[in-house]
Parts: sequence; C-alpha cells; structure tokens
Amino acid sequence: MEFTKENMRFYIFMRCKLGESAKLIHETLQTVCADCAYSYQTVCCWVKEFNEGKESLSDCPRPGQPKSCVNEQTIASIKKDTDEDPHIPVGELSDTNGLLYGTVYTIITEHLRMKKVCAQWIPHLSTVDQKRERVRCATESLNMFERHGPKKLSNIVTGDETWFPFFIIPPKRLNRMWVDGQGERPFVVRPGFQSQKRMFTVFFNYSGPLVVDILPQDTTMTVTYYVQNVLSQVKSAINEQRPKVSTSRTLLLHDNAGPHRARATTQSLRELGIQVLPHPTYSPDLAPCDFWFFPILKDRLAGRKFDRIQDLAKAVNSELQTIPEVDYQGVFWKWQIRLKRCIESHGEYFEGL
Repeated sequence: MEFTKENMRFYIFMRCKLGESAKLIHETLQTVCADCAYSYQTVCCWVKEFNEGKESLSDCPRPGQPKSCVNEQTIASIKKDTDEDPHIPVGELSDTNGLLYGTVYTIITEHLRMKKVCAQWIPHLSTVDQKRERVRCATESLNMFERHGPKKLSNIVTGDETWFPFFIIPPKRLNRMWVDGQGERPFVVRPGFQSQKRMFTVFFNYSGPLVVDILPQDTTMTVTYYVQNVLSQVKSAINEQRPKVSTSRTLLLHDNAGPHRARATTQSLRELGIQVLPHPTYSPDLAPCDFWFFPILKDRLAGRKFDRIQDLAKAVNSELQTIPEVDYQGVFWKWQIRLKRCIESHGEYFEGL
C-alpha cells in the first residue's frame, strides 16, 4: 500500500490529538512506512502546527511561485532568450516569461549552469602568427631560466616608460564611502587630456629600483635620449651595484617600443655586452612593469595632488623605496608563471595572476 502525504498527515493529526509525542509518532511511521516516512523534523513541524490549532492537512500558502513553474518548457524558453541576447538582464527575462526574478535566476544558475561575466580586456586582437610568436618568446625565456638553465633571474634588469599625472584618480573601490539615507554620491573630477603630467622611465632588478629618469618638459622620448640618458644611467647603476660583475651578464627585459628596438639602441646594448631578452609585441601581460610595477605604484599615489614636478618625483622615489625587496624578487617569479600560462593558453591573453 502506498502512503501519501495526506495519509501520513492524517495519522500525525490523530495521534497528536491523543497526546502522543512527536518522537513516538515518528518511530511508528518509520516502522510502518519505512523509507517513505516523514523525517523527524517534519513530524515535529506538523505536531507543532496541529497543537497550535491547525486542522487542515494542506500546506500553508507560500510566497513565490510553485516548483512546477520550473519545467522543461520554461527552461527551454530562458535558454532561447539568453542565446539570442547574451546581455539580457534577469529582470527582462522575468517580465518576458511571466516568472519571478528568483525563479529565473534559479533556472539560469542551477539548471542551465550559466553565469554572467564581464568581457575580458585585451590590448590587441592577436593574429595566429602573433600568438605563435608569444609562445616562442615565452618558451625561449623559460628555457633560459630553468632550474639548471644558463641564466639567473637576479641578472635581469627591466624597465619602461609611463605617464604620471600630477593627480591620479583613485580607483572606484577607493572612492566608495558610507552615507546616510539622504547622502549624495561624491564627485571626482576626471583629468582632461591636457592635464599636467610627465613621463617617467623606471628600471629595476632583483634588488630594487635602479634608475628613475624624468623626461624634460616639452620633450619627446627619442632613440637618442633613450641611449644617451636612460641606458647610460642603467649602465652606471649596474656598475655601482655590482662593481665586480661585468655588464655582459646583464639581461635586459623591455618592450618593443620604437626607441627600444631602434638600430642605435641595439648597437649601444651590443657594445655594453647587455643581452636583450625576447619579448613579443602587444604583450603587456608579460612585462613586469605593466602587469605589476606601474599599477601598484600609481595605486599608492592615487588621490594625491602635486603642484610641482619636484614633489611628484620625490613621492615616486619615496614609494619605490617602500616596496620590499622580496616583492621585487617575487615579480620575476610571477613573470615565469605568466610565461608558462602563455604557453598553456597557446598565446592567448589571460587574466587573474
């Protein structure tokens, strides 16, 4: 004989009216109904409701929609709408299909196993050849720094140029603030295209910062300036830091900007005996300055306004010295991890490291 919910509820009602405890009622149901019997918690709930005066054997009405609304038809309808428009909001799906917001969300997340994600920002839409070049460069660099490879991470010097505005807008996460019910959102003025700013060139290695060069106002970064001003400072800093070590053991990692790959630059580096590490084009995700150094430096300066270049330069140098040496060392290990990820992704861009 099949025991329905109504059968068991009626049995609980009768035994409850006879003054029996929930524990005894549950034990009897377990003996008679076996696996289809109510759990002890369910029996307790019904005993409580009957003792409080409930006489109906039906469930109390609940807010929301019945579970029967989630069926093959509604799931297929939601799937069709999301396939046609992947950007469609849950609220619009709710209105279109006549379902509650929570019901639609349950269908999307639990039945369709979908989630809404932001588009990934990439610096360049790479061709097949460019992806292959990324893998080639990553493989070549990794082979140099294997456990018993011919090169050491401590010999790498890396650097790049970036613009530092006299006021850096804090990221949105730092602009948030608590306000009361009548409070208004704060305003942050975004600097315009012609806002005051200066170009800094920074080089660092395993031990910390080596060179901080500030491009003179109304001057362009040219090959001549890069060779005569920047690289000469890099050479002097290396000799000062490691006087007994030849610059021929230095490995330079910089990107493919015009002044970096010009013939005069290549010739100057060859004369100094400095070897340039391979770096693929359009690959800021593989450049320590781009994926770690400049972002963290600008985050630290965000929200501070400077009136003079001297004050900005002093703040930049001060922040450079506060970064622990272990962080400078760690970024080169992260660089190796990124090279491996580049190879694993067959040259595609990636995030999250």
